[in-house]
Amino acid sequence: MLTELEKNQNEQKSDVRNKIVKELKRLKYNFSYKGTKYLVDTICIINNLKEYYDYNLEKNIYPLVAKINKTSVNNIKCNITNATDKMCYDCDEKFLMNYLGDYKFVKPGPKKIIIAVLRRI
Repeated sequence: MLTELEKNQNEQKSDVRNKIVKELKRLKYNFSYKGTKYLVDTICIINNLKEYYDYNLEKNIYPLVAKINKTSVNNIKCNITNATDKMCYDCDEKFLMNYLGDYKFVKPGPKKIIIAVLRRI
């Protein structure tokens, strides 16, 4: 049986995950892609770290996501990159520039998206 503390922690994790999903939906990420699911897992992991700006996704974070999903680091990276590329075509350019705080449109990489989402949750 779960203690009250464990229940609260699970609710907080679920709440954070829901906020991340909401933000990615605003950005028009397609949740039928595996890369979007991997991106949610990645952001959840990074959210628990204090200095997430210092982490290298491929060396520090993607291996954890790969272990959770029982796949390779390269598969995680490629799927997240593909989902992000597709999002760039689906999302309104002005909305994306405003969301990321950019003044001109430059196709964002996953790390830029992750940092923007973390700032908003």
